[in-house]
Amino acid sequence: MVSVLVVLRGNSGSGKSTVARSVQRRFPRANCLVVPQDTVRRHMLRELDTPAAANVELIEHIAVWGLDRGLIVIVEGILDADRYGHMLERLTNSAARALHYAFDLSFEETLRRHASRPQSREFTPEQMAQWYHGWQPLSFVEEVRIDASYRLEAIVNRIECDIRGAWRPHAHQRLRPE
Repeated sequence: MVSVLVVLRGNSGSGKSTVARSVQRRFPRANCLVVPQDTVRRHMLRELDTPAAANVELIEHIAVWGLDRGLIVIVEGILDADRYGHMLERLTNSAARALHYAFDLSFEETLRRHASRPQSREFTPEQMAQWYHGWQPLSFVEEVRIDASYRLEAIVNRIECDIRGAWRPHAHQRLRPE
């Protein structure tokens, strides 16, 4: 069984969720699992992002479930290296193939992008400044660094091509049409 892990990290408002959903739509239904950090932490658990928070373990369990079934698993979120790094390293080691991408945008660019989001009124620039951590590479893997010059379509095309180069459904799994 072959699985592909895709990790999309970056500051709030950088475009991770949009990219993850766009990549997911490029594959047949039920073949690509998106695990959004915000959904697990904020909606499923109603949890604050604190050290040793329960969402870290739950994200890992959901992702492993998908990897064990040979799915493309996209884990996306701010995924601060200090809080999530060990979990991401374990996931990377458990996947047949792991692809890592990180948005490296200025705070001004994240604010600009955030202003165009439906949830732009949920978070103030002051709150976003508290979450902003700049470039924060993982210590165990080299990430593809995405800066503000890359457009959505180019990012999605790159990730899709990287996945297709690595992902092969296992023998008894059929790709399901849309």
